[in-house]
Amino acid sequence: MVQLNRYRLFGISFLIISLIFLYVPLDKITWLSINFLQNSVLLKGISLVLLSVSAIFFSIAYDNKQVISAVSCIVLGLGLCFLYFPVPSFLGSSSFHLLFAGAISYGMTTPVTRLSTIVSAICVLIGLVILYQSVFPTLSATALHLLLPGIIIFSIVYSHRTMCERLSICLIAIGLISLCQPYFMLFYQTGFQLLLVGLTGFIVVAHR
Repeated sequence: MVQLNRYRLFGISFLIISLIFLYVPLDKITWLSINFLQNSVLLKGISLVLLSVSAIFFSIAYDNKQVISAVSCIVLGLGLCFLYFPVPSFLGSSSFHLLFAGAISYGMTTPVTRLSTIVSAICVLIGLVILYQSVFPTLSATALHLLLPGIIIFSIVYSHRTMCERLSICLIAIGLISLCQPYFMLFYQTGFQLLLVGLTGFIVVAHR
């Protein structure tokens, strides 16, 4: 019980800090270091890590998994809205954070494993289509926002662990080949995304 309370405290603390880094205008807080504030990429990176760790702590610490799963669905929905609908820039820049952390907590707590497997697989397929389509170039930048959450949820909830491992290894291999081949620029440009998605899926499967 003491350990669960500690997890809850860590989860709440990390969540508050990550939300501050994402949404609070820190330039108005005079005592913070100017160099620290100017490095917005560093703040976003710290926020992503803290938000993801917070999602893991919440998923472990609370017994009512359905509530965590429902909240995670809301977070995923907000992430998609911030990604594809016209919103202020500070909200749009947080869409990846919400989708990534929401996918972790949803995958760890959802009771609807079969439906989640199907939906996550569809998200991965849609992400691949968006990644390689050339009609809407700006849309391709959102492919990773679908691929990573999709592969995270799929790797957690799909019952056949060996299949998840093989799929992740295939994505890693395709990503490496795409990065090394000198003939097709599109494959070279998308190789890192495939490599990252495959590596993420393999790490999730190895630790589930």
